[in-house]
Amino acid sequence: MTTGADRQLAILYQGFPEGLTYLLPYLREQQSAHCGGSGMRLAGSVGWQAIRRESFAPQADLLVVGCSRRRALGLPRSRSLVLPFRIHTWLGIVGDAEAMHHSVSPNERRQFAKLRREHEWTCEAGTETADLEFFYKRMHLPTMASRHGGDSRSTDRKLAEKALFRRGVLLFVNDGGKRVAGVLCRLEDSGTTLRMRLLGVLDGDETHYRSGAVKAVYYLTMEWAAGHGVRRIDFSGADPFPGRGVYQFKRRFRPTVAHPRDHFRDRCVYVRVGRDTAAVRDFLVATPMLTVDAADRITAVHFYDADRPPRLDIRADSPGVHRSRTVDLDEFLREI
Repeated sequence: MTTGADRQLAILYQGFPEGLTYLLPYLREQQSAHCGGSGMRLAGSVGWQAIRRESFAPQADLLVVGCSRRRALGLPRSRSLVLPFRIHTWLGIVGDAEAMHHSVSPNERRQFAKLRREHEWTCEAGTETADLEFFYKRMHLPTMASRHGGDSRSTDRKLAEKALFRRGVLLFVNDGGKRVAGVLCRLEDSGTTLRMRLLGVLDGDETHYRSGAVKAVYYLTMEWAAGHGVRRIDFSGADPFPGRGVYQFKRRFRPTVAHPRDHFRDRCVYVRVGRDTAAVRDFLVATPMLTVDAADRITAVHFYDADRPPRLDIRADSPGVHRSRTVDLDEFLREI
């Protein structure tokens, strides 16, 4: 195994440009937090023939390729994983609001009930264009900027009105009568599926995350759905990394993890290790992944070695995740 003073992780990304928005920001965060370097270094490009011949090293420690499912499954299998490019999480609506609350753990339920009384949270549906304007400018855009900075991604304002607001519902969480959070949803499947698309808190203020207002968005959306003939809430897309805070947050509602139904369905991410270094091992152990097995089932992978225990505290179990498995890095990297 190679060790050295330079612990920067050189990652080579090729493929769909959406990968620069959806995949690399989290990988950059993980490198910075766990590999001791000053930041992720993106390597140059490499051709498909070089990838097939496994000759992309020494350009990169990790090769990450966004490509079609068929191409990903046809690339070399050793020292590699295939991930879904995106996943979706959805929640079935059964019964009324009270029944939906009982789908989460008793402790979680009690905590929300306590916070709800303290903050006097209520749900308000915004129906006017002015409501959308307030949500988009005072909540959504500031929240994206504060949470994602330069990696912020969003939906164009006009598209949000045409494709979401006019075809869905805008819900606000009021704290003692003041709007503090909101979510813009699209109604699909003849109104039986509610897809949560854009979320925000007032002025992007982190206080509203700490107060539980974002949690209230989900609970009150569940209640609204149960009272308006909705049978499924689509929590929208997510990255294939259980360690992301949004994945762990949504887990508390016990949603089903599934392949997306949109254009991302036939896309995958091919991840291959080019070098065996301390930084690579630190990164892989710190970054559990959701992968696709030969039967197209979603499986969680946690890496470990003799010096690095698996991060089983980063739980990935959820309906729709076939199983979680631990992978010994000495075995996984033995051919390097």
